[in-house]
Amino acid sequence: MQLPESLHPFNQPTFIVVTDSVQAKLFKALDRDVELVHVISTKLEPMEQERSQVITGSGGARSADAHENNQKWTREQLYEQLSKDLMHRHQNGEFEALAFTVPQEHVNELKESLHVDLLKIADAWVEKNLTNDELEDIVLHVQEA
Repeated sequence: MQLPESLHPFNQPTFIVVTDSVQAKLFKALDRDVELVHVISTKLEPMEQERSQVITGSGGARSADAHENNQKWTREQLYEQLSKDLMHRHQNGEFEALAFTVPQEHVNELKESLHVDLLKIADAWVEKNLTNDELEDIVLHVQEA
């Protein structure tokens, strides 16, 4: 995507990471070009969901607790995988700066899972879930951060 004139160009290769609790979209921005380069997803497979339901039983608070635990485990797995992927790409020189969008309630968890070298180059933190937003809106939020 070409950025409109109303948005600033990116002076250095920047990865914009748009994440929630089950997926992360990685966009590369340079000058006026922004493109999707990778998507990481840790949604539970149907078989895993079935097994989880059998283990926890049906109904009651136990199922709600188990569902919350599954979401937490999935999020931890996502953030761990994201950190490894970003570190590999950084070592290969694919980007020099990072920007993150993440739901406010997960910011600390994401920061704790990221390699210290990634935290050093993270220039922007947008504490919102923007995974379903238009790319232009995402860039606007990042540039305002």
